[in-house]
Amino acid sequence: MKKTLIIVVYVVGISCFSQNDSIVNRLEEVIVQADKKLEKHSAGYKIATLSDSVIVKNIESFTSLLRFNAPIYLREYGSGGTSSASFRGTSASNTAVIWNGININSVNNGQTGFNSLTVSLFDAIDIRSGGGSIEYGSGAIGGTIHLNDNLKFSNTKEVKHQTVFSIGSFETYQGLYKLKVSNSKMALNAGVSYNQSENDYKWLGTDFKNTNGAFKNFGLNLSGAFFINEFSKLKFYTTNYRGERFFSGELPNPLSANDKYQDFNHRNLVIYTNESKRLNHEAKVAFLTEEYRYFEDKALETFNFGKSKRLLFNYNLSYSLPKLNASITSYSEFESAYGKTDQISEKNRRQLSQAFVYNQAIKGKLFLDAKIRKDFNSDYKVPFTYALGLKYKPFNHWFFRVNGSVNYRVPTYNDLFWPGQGNLDLVPETAKQFEVGVGYKNNQLSVDVGTFYIYAEDKIVWTPNGDTTRPGVWVPINLQEVTNKGAELALTYKETFNKHDLQFRLNYSYVDAIDASTKKQVIFVPKHLLNFNLGYSYQRFDVFYQQLYNGKVYTTESNSEDFVLPHNFVANIGVNYRLLNTDIYQLNMGLKVNNVLDETYVIQPRRPMPNRNFNFNINYKF
Repeated sequence: MKKTLIIVVYVVGISCFSQNDSIVNRLEEVIVQADKKLEKHSAGYKIATLSDSVIVKNIESFTSLLRFNAPIYLREYGSGGTSSASFRGTSASNTAVIWNGININSVNNGQTGFNSLTVSLFDAIDIRSGGGSIEYGSGAIGGTIHLNDNLKFSNTKEVKHQTVFSIGSFETYQGLYKLKVSNSKMALNAGVSYNQSENDYKWLGTDFKNTNGAFKNFGLNLSGAFFINEFSKLKFYTTNYRGERFFSGELPNPLSANDKYQDFNHRNLVIYTNESKRLNHEAKVAFLTEEYRYFEDKALETFNFGKSKRLLFNYNLSYSLPKLNASITSYSEFESAYGKTDQISEKNRRQLSQAFVYNQAIKGKLFLDAKIRKDFNSDYKVPFTYALGLKYKPFNHWFFRVNGSVNYRVPTYNDLFWPGQGNLDLVPETAKQFEVGVGYKNNQLSVDVGTFYIYAEDKIVWTPNGDTTRPGVWVPINLQEVTNKGAELALTYKETFNKHDLQFRLNYSYVDAIDASTKKQVIFVPKHLLNFNLGYSYQRFDVFYQQLYNGKVYTTESNSEDFVLPHNFVANIGVNYRLLNTDIYQLNMGLKVNNVLDETYVIQPRRPMPNRNFNFNINYKF
């Protein structure tokens, strides 16, 4: 409590001395984005945007944010542990995470750990369902999650600050500071965050706690844009992450856990743009590194490690056709990726990619994207990939959308070379998919209903029965085929009467993912997944309720009912109060109760998730 009072005094005291450079007179701002493909080339696709008001209610972790606000299944090895996401019954390595237009999935395992991302450091988070290999390369089969830093030029100098502090159960502390400085020639963003937790929650229904589950991490983001002339801009983005987490034990003997994991990520991107009336150029250079260290005994200094580095060159050329209200865009990219572990010697994979996209708007009612891409990979022959998306607005508020695509994923270094388990005979997996949807949108109501079909060949999966010469050893194999089909519903509704505001958001997905060789549901794919958020605000008060329903999950290829993860029904509630609410100062205090019903549930076998817990936060902008 003493720490909390110190924080309150600190942020209120700062407000007494803050400068108000042009914040009172808010002028028009020009937003600069690193990734224009998402907005320009997504006709026929469903895109969900998680706004700042959504993010601030889920600051505990990126995993929590997605679990309660997106139609995505999150698989987590205990709270705070390794976490991965999957769309529409595809695997975690079929979900591409895009940072400012760059695919950042790991070179070694083809995935992104969502508990290694700091949710509040990003300005915008977008979720696009459906294939994206044309735009974002290998692995973008089920969908893409976009992490964007938005830069804004302003007519006069503006300086904006944001500080967020929170304290929660299990000795959990979080701190965040963000700075935005801009004028007509320059825009700079900076953000720093630190999180730590003992994470020693009680395992409901047992006499144990979450032993050896502590974590801490530090994140630093910096980005900038410079106005060279009326045609040209130069932008840079850099992010650094350092994390350490201990791997908690599992039943029946959680006290035996004694290992820990460290990871370090550095990403750097420079973009030059030149835009004229009809011809636009964009050149990108990116350099990304990642490293992990696994300590089998946390008390010792010996560890296993993995390292990778990637260098990307990208040149995009777009030519507009005003008479047709259309454009043709060429995307050229070269990537060189190096990866190694303490057990795998360094490997180098090179890839040259060329894509063409044609988009057109016809009479403001029909919007289309036609795309084709060819990759030349140093290790594999990658097939042509292509996509077509259409969106039709026959009359006000209503729309129809359809998209189809061919996408791919090449085997990762771990798939191929992991000692005693890798498989050098793997081939790239390919997936053909089709989606159709209908929607309605006005100022109050937005509804999108869609159905999808995904047919995957040579799908890469890890299984303990994949090699008859090594029974019981987990190895990657190519399955003959997997068919995923299902339906999704996304709904938002808001109502204002007098000074009362009501908001409601809902996501539901049904997935039937069948392995053709076994005729059974693919493991770790729930058929039913639902979440909804209900919010109410009056003057300075906000109250919200979050609900998650996760259907039962099979953990064996035979779909044995003896080894299922039962469905869970987890709810959170929260309240926020605005102490200050002016054009210059906004000070919010919030209290959130997670798992308010004290539900006993698991996401990963033998790893219970947290019982009822609390989080108190302060969010100050000036």
